[in-house]
Order: sequence, then C-alpha cells, then structure tokens
Amino acid sequence: MDWMQFTIALIDKLIWPLVVVFAVVSLKRPLAKLIPLAKKLKFKDLELEFGQGLKAVTAQAEGVFPELKTDKKALLIASANNLPNSAVLETWEQVDLAAERLIKLHCDNITLDKNTRYKHIENILISEALINTKQGKLFSELRQLRNRVAHAVNYEVGKAEAIQYIELCFKLIEHLNSLTPSETGSCHVQVKGIAS
Repeated sequence: MDWMQFTIALIDKLIWPLVVVFAVVSLKRPLAKLIPLAKKLKFKDLELEFGQGLKAVTAQAEGVFPELKTDKKALLIASANNLPNSAVLETWEQVDLAAERLIKLHCDNITLDKNTRYKHIENILISEALINTKQGKLFSELRQLRNRVAHAVNYEVGKAEAIQYIELCFKLIEHLNSLTPSETGSCHVQVKGIAS
C-alpha cells in the first residue's frame, strides 16, 4: 500500500464521523430552538413527553388567574394554520370530554370500554336518545375523520378542512353541553351485563 492508497483509505474511514460532528455542531442552535416546540422525542428506549408539564402548569395558572382562561375553539383554529392534524386530534378530545361528561351525568356507574371507547360513547348517546340520528351520524363521521388523522400513514388534513372540522365539533360540543340530566332521564344502557 503506497501513501496515496493509505490517504484515500484514511479519508474513507474518517469522512462519516467528521460529517456527523460537523452536522451536530452546525445544527446545534436550530435544534435547540425546536426541542421546546416538540411534543414527543423518542430515541431507542428514551422517550420524552413535552407539553404535559405545560398543560398542568396552565391548568394551575387558570385556577389562580381566571382571566388566563382562553377560548379553546379560537386556540384550536389558530393552531390549525400550522398544525392541522394536531388541531383535529385536540378538537376531538374536546368532543370526547363533552360526551363523556354528559354520559356520566346521565348514567351512574358506567365504565367505557377502552378498546372501543369512541364507538361505545356513540352507541350510548344514540341508544339513550341524548342525540338524534343526524347528530349521531355527525358524531360517527367526525370520529372516523379523527381516526384517519390518528392512524393513517402520511394522512394530512388541509388548513381549511381542519377549521371546518373544528367548527362542526364545537357545534356538537355546544349541543352536548346544553343537555342537563333532568332533560335526559335515566340510563338504560347495559353495563357489564347488568342493566342500569
């Protein structure tokens, strides 16, 4: 092996580690700015959740300073401009909370099946006549759209579609929140094989 072959072999062995070091050094500052914006970071067995601590602190701050309570719908619409898929998922969480709250007001001692939670909620809402057939169809279609966003690979929602989704969800939420236990009567749902 002459000096030229030795030099080429040496460069071949050192080039990738040098490229990696160069990339880390040059991207250090931009990556440091992106980390606080990330919701999740996963590398092998290490998984970090961001945002959970912020949600807890925000909830505490809203309790101390009521003026910090913000319009959830406006926040979701604003986030739809940059993160439409995330806005759709967060909006569905609001529908889920409103539906669960109504069901728990209406039905005592009910346990929602975790594997088919959204379908179970939908069935209870319809069977107990908490929502009519058209509202049930809307609930089902919104649920299916949410599932596509959550589970379909590379499924992207446009900004306009996300905003329309948010508007429809909040119409449904307003209806669910407007119902009271006195309007709904008593629950006739089968809970773990026992009628309640």
